[in-house]
Amino acid sequence: MKSLLIVLLAWIDQYSVYDTSGMPLPAVVELSAAELTQQVYRDTPEYIPAGGVDKKLFAFYSWEHGQHGTIFIRPASDTEGHNSYDAPLHNPVFQERLLHELVHHVQYLDGAYERFHCEGMAEAEAYKLGGAFLYQKDAMDPLPNRQQIAYFLGLC
Repeated sequence: MKSLLIVLLAWIDQYSVYDTSGMPLPAVVELSAAELTQQVYRDTPEYIPAGGVDKKLFAFYSWEHGQHGTIFIRPASDTEGHNSYDAPLHNPVFQERLLHELVHHVQYLDGAYERFHCEGMAEAEAYKLGGAFLYQKDAMDPLPNRQQIAYFLGLC
């Protein structure tokens, strides 16, 4: 996982406005779908969907956990199509999910959140970079309306 984080951090450095040289890596904690839902909704358990799993939730970044922040993510083996690759970590859809959260890590360390008008701008940037990453990998994007999502998030 560490080598994948290093590669993705270098990709962010090359394809975004961020200088990631010298940035520490966040911790990565793999959680089941139910555990991830519990982690995300820990302060608002009343919003946990029926059945205890938010099916649209695959990962999130917390700068409050760990020495340099933590990415909580569902295992690569939970990503659809993982068995089409030599190893689940090679799946570009899983890599994009990790990249998306790593973008938030970089934004936080860079101080970008202080420059954004709203948190939606950070999400929009992460979605756009994720789309560029998948396009570059010639991988099918599981979010065919990614550009519209990014646009509306960026409106604040």
